[in-house]
Amino acid sequence: MTTPSSMYGGAPGAATLARIAAEFDAIAQQMSSVSADFDELKRLVERSETPVAEPGATPASSPTVEPGDAASPPIAQRAETPGVAPAPGHQPTPPLIPPTTAARPDQRPPTSAVPQPPSPQRPASPHPSSRSPKGPWTPDWAAIGRQQPPHPAYAPPPQRPFTPHPGRPPAPPVSDRISDAVERGLIGKVLAVAGVGVTLVGVVLLLVLAAQAGILRPEFRVAGGAVLSAALVGAGIWLQRKRDGRIGAIALTATGLAAGYLDVLAATKIYEWLPVVAGLTTAGVIAAAGLVLAHRWDSEHLGILVVVPLIALAPVLTGGLDMTLIAFMVMLAIASSWVQVGHDWIWLHALRLAAPTIPLTLVGASALSDPSGDLAGLGLEFSAAMLIVVVLGLAGALVAMPTTRFREVTAGLAAATTFPVLFAGAVMDTAGAVSLQAATAVLVIGTTVVCSLVRSARFGSLPDVVAQIWSATALVITFVALLVSFDGRVAVSAILGLALVTALVAHAWSSTSVVLLVGGTIVWTIGFGMLLSDLAPYVLADAARMETHASLAAVFAALLAVAGAIILADNWIRLTDRDVVGLAYTVLGVVAVYTATAICVTSGVLLAGADGFLGGHVAATTCWVVMAGGLLAHARRRRGGRRTAAVTGGLVLVAAAMAKLFLFDLATLDGIFRVIVFMVTGLLLLGLGAWYARALHDDGAPGQQHPTPPAPMPPAPMPQPGPPAGH
Repeated sequence: MTTPSSMYGGAPGAATLARIAAEFDAIAQQMSSVSADFDELKRLVERSETPVAEPGATPASSPTVEPGDAASPPIAQRAETPGVAPAPGHQPTPPLIPPTTAARPDQRPPTSAVPQPPSPQRPASPHPSSRSPKGPWTPDWAAIGRQQPPHPAYAPPPQRPFTPHPGRPPAPPVSDRISDAVERGLIGKVLAVAGVGVTLVGVVLLLVLAAQAGILRPEFRVAGGAVLSAALVGAGIWLQRKRDGRIGAIALTATGLAAGYLDVLAATKIYEWLPVVAGLTTAGVIAAAGLVLAHRWDSEHLGILVVVPLIALAPVLTGGLDMTLIAFMVMLAIASSWVQVGHDWIWLHALRLAAPTIPLTLVGASALSDPSGDLAGLGLEFSAAMLIVVVLGLAGALVAMPTTRFREVTAGLAAATTFPVLFAGAVMDTAGAVSLQAATAVLVIGTTVVCSLVRSARFGSLPDVVAQIWSATALVITFVALLVSFDGRVAVSAILGLALVTALVAHAWSSTSVVLLVGGTIVWTIGFGMLLSDLAPYVLADAARMETHASLAAVFAALLAVAGAIILADNWIRLTDRDVVGLAYTVLGVVAVYTATAICVTSGVLLAGADGFLGGHVAATTCWVVMAGGLLAHARRRRGGRRTAAVTGGLVLVAAAMAKLFLFDLATLDGIFRVIVFMVTGLLLLGLGAWYARALHDDGAPGQQHPTPPAPMPPAPMPQPGPPAGH
C-alpha cells in the first residue's frame, strides 16, 4: 500500500503538504458546485417572469439537457457534504461546469401582466457525461433549508428596521385646555388670587383714601378694617373644614391676615395711636397666627399669600423707606423663622429673607448715591438689623440643610443676606462699617469652619457646596472691608496679603479649594494690578521717578505678590491639567522677575538714593542669573516635560539677563557699577556653565534613556520529594 509519506520519500512534512493540497482541491470542487447551484436558481427565477408561451411550444430560451449529464449532483446530495455551506447574499462566481436543463412540454411559466423579454440562450454543457437522463433539474428546497448557516464573519450585517419619526402631535383646542384647567382647579386659584388683590386694594382705600377725603372717622376706619380681617379669617377656617374648600379657605385667610397687617400699620404710622413697639408686636402676632394656619394646613401657598401682600403694600402705608419699615420686616422674618421646621418650603424661605434684605440694600444704595441724605446716618439701626438678618439666614439654612432638596439655593439665600453689608461704608462711618463687615465675615466663615469640623447625628457635616458658597461670601466681604479700611500703597499690601492667606487656606482646605483658589487668584490679580500701577516697569527704569515712588510698603507688597504667586501657582499645578500648568509656570516666572527687580531697585533707592538706584539694577541683573541657575538646578531632579519646562525657563531667563545687561545696564550704569555688573554676571555664567556641564556628564544627556535594570529571575522551583523507595 502506498501512503503519502512513501510517495514523497517518507518525509512527514511532505505528507502533510500533500494532504493539505488534496483538501484544498476538494474545497474548490465543492465551491464550484455551490456556485453552479446558485446560478441555476437565479435562472429559474428569471424564467418565472417570462411571458406565457403557446400550447405545445417550447421556449427558445430554455436550454436542453442531454441525457447522461451527471457532472453536477443534485443540491440535496451536495448539501450533505460536510464543511461546505453557501453564503447567502454573496454574488456567485461563474461556475466551472454550469448545469443545463430543458423545460418539459407540460410545464408553463407563470402568467405576467407585463410581457418580459425572453432569457438569453445558455449553451449546453460541453461534457456529455454530465447530462441527466431524467429530464429537467429541480432544486431540493428541503435540502437547501438543511444547509448550515454562514459563518458570523461572512454574514450580512443586521439592518435596523425603518421607524418613521413621530410627528408633533397637534395642539389641543382652546376649549379642551379650559376644561383641563377647570379639572385641575386652576380657574379657582386664579380667581382666588385676583380676589385677594382686589380686597387688599379696597382695604388700602378704606384706610388711606377715605382718611384723605374725610368720609369716615378714623376710629370707624380702623375698626372696620379689624372686623373685616377677623370675618375673612373666620370664613376661611370654616371653609377649610368643608370638602373641596381648601383653595377658597387659603384665599380668604390670606386676605384677612393681610388686611390685619395693614390695619395695624395704619394705626401705628398714620394715626399714631400705637407706639412703634406695640404696633410691630401686634403685626408680629398676626403674622405668627397666619403662619400657624399655613403650617397646620400644610400649605406653602398660604404662607406666600401672607408675606407677599405685606412686602408690596407696607411701604405704601409707611410713606416710603425708613427704619420703621425695616424693623417691621425684620420682625416678620423672625416671626416666620420656625415655619421651615419639617417643611421644604424654599419659596417661602426666600420671601422671608428677602423681606428685610431688600429694604436694607435700598438703604445702603440710597446712602451711597446721596451721602448727605437722611438714610446716611442710620448707623446703629442698620448694624443691628444686618446682624439679625444674617443670623436668621445662616440659622435657617443650617436647620433646613439635612432635609432640603435645594441645598445650593438655601446656601445662596443665606449668603445673599450679607449683601447690604457691602454698602456699610456709605451708611456708617469708617470704623463702624469696618467693624460690621469684619463681624459679618467672621460670623460666616466661623459658621462654615465649625459646621465643617463638627458632626452631629441630627445635622451631620456641612456639605462641600455650602462651604464653598459661604467661604466665597466671606472672602468678598473681607475684600470690601480692606478697601474701606485702607487706601494707597497700604491697600495694595493688604489686598496681596489677603490673596496669600486665601491661597494658603485653599491649599489646606480641600472642600473649598477650588472656590478659594479662584477667589484668591482674582484678589491677587487686583492687588498685583494696583502694584503695577504704582511701580510700572518704566518707573523702575527712571531714577527720578523712583525717588518719589520708593517706599517700604512697595517692597512689602512686592514680597507678598511673589509669595502669593508661588502658592497660587502650586495650587493650580496640583488641581488642574497640563495646559494650565504651563500657564502657571509662565506667569510665576514673569512675576518673579518683576518683583525681584522692584525689590532690588526700591530697596537701593531707599538706602542710597541715586547711587542706590544703580546698585539696585546691578543686584537685579545678578538675581536674574541666580534664578536661572536655580531653574537649571531644579531641572536636574525632574524628568520628562517638567524637566524640559525648567530648562527652557532657565535659558530664557539667561537670555533676558544678557539682554538687560547689554541694552539697559551698559547704557544706564556708569563707573564702578558697570564694571561690577559685567564681572559678576560673567563669573556667574561661567560657574553655571561649568557646573551644568558636569551635571550633565554625571546624570547623562537630557534626552538619554536610562537603562532599565533587568527584572530579577524567579527562583527555581524546589524539587518535590518523591515517594519512598520500595513503594
